[in-house]
Amino acid sequence: MSGAEDGPDGARELVLRFLDGAARADPYPLLHRIRAAGPVWLDDATVVLSSRAHCGAALRAADTTAAGADGCPAASVRLRRGLDRAASAWDGPALAPLVGRLVDDRLDSVAARGRLDVVSDLAHPVPLAVLSHLLGLPAADAPWLHRRAMALTPAPDHLGVADRGGMANPGAVADAAERNRQADAELAAYFAEAVRDRRRHGHGDDVLSLLIRPDEHGERLTDAEAAAVGQTLFTSGYEPTAALVSAGVLALLRAPHETDTLRRDPGHARHLVEETLRLDPPVQFVRRTAGADLDLDGTTVPRGTVMVLLLAAAHRDPASSASPDVFAPDGASPHLAFAAGAHACPGAPWARLVATTVLVRFAQRVRAPRFALGSPSYRPTAALRGLRALWVDADGFAGRDLPWQPPTR
Repeated sequence: MSGAEDGPDGARELVLRFLDGAARADPYPLLHRIRAAGPVWLDDATVVLSSRAHCGAALRAADTTAAGADGCPAASVRLRRGLDRAASAWDGPALAPLVGRLVDDRLDSVAARGRLDVVSDLAHPVPLAVLSHLLGLPAADAPWLHRRAMALTPAPDHLGVADRGGMANPGAVADAAERNRQADAELAAYFAEAVRDRRRHGHGDDVLSLLIRPDEHGERLTDAEAAAVGQTLFTSGYEPTAALVSAGVLALLRAPHETDTLRRDPGHARHLVEETLRLDPPVQFVRRTAGADLDLDGTTVPRGTVMVLLLAAAHRDPASSASPDVFAPDGASPHLAFAAGAHACPGAPWARLVATTVLVRFAQRVRAPRFALGSPSYRPTAALRGLRALWVDADGFAGRDLPWQPPTR
């Protein structure tokens, strides 16, 4: 049965099935049906948009605000300026050597065992170490920060619709929401103390220190605002980047010829990353609230409506791609994975740097990589598509002295 044949009630049921994890391993056939059904109104104040045209128009609309902790939120213009200012400190050329060393260190740590879990050995440790470096956070705090980040991700999945039926376990939803609230409060206290520490002991060259100094216009964020920006940078940057890294390596394992291409041409990594963002995006949906009556590609969305934008469905819209379900890193991979317009994610260059660096070094140093221990498994969230584990066997690991660029012939 196609999405167009499901009708309004059937389409709402499809959305609830997606949120409730009915197709966690492969949500894309279900998302195709939702998109085919057109805009799906969950109630009078919540609409699900899933076409490329609708999602693109919603993200670029001036009169929208981020709803909840989706993507790269900013609760005010001042906080958004703080995010942009912090992102300006992420100097790619200066950061690249650090990321490279971290990746090599992680591969060295598993070389003797001949097997690695991409998620726990690369995808989580590298972004977390880079973020800790940028924010000036102690390396010893990494395990604590990781646990809080893991508790944050399930909460956005359910959109407040659990009480409308269709959820398999409302109690589990409530438990996840409580864990989310507790982790968020603990992180807020952590970043507030980090800002206070910089006030007491002087400013360094990290992002939090930058945020509490006056900008070029003499304006400065309050300590509470600086802590909020730091927390947002961490929560919106860590787990999505980790999910992107593991999804990129998974794509390489499924297309070994791409690994061969990457060994010959490290620059190909940027195409692999963009196509991964299109075909299997870490952030599957975001929410925006309409600040005015909107006309989105012919669909009227009243002021105050919460718009659920199914980016993972929009990326595979046949209206924008001749072969929407085919992995084809050919340099033309348009997507909305980092949002767009005023809410475009300022950390996108950093996430791309981490992902491309991991993919290049994985291809160069891991010899004959192949799946181990069965199929990849995913975490129980719909909003953020992250792998639980991705075990890879190898015939060995090349040394870290291997050049990052292949020798010219």
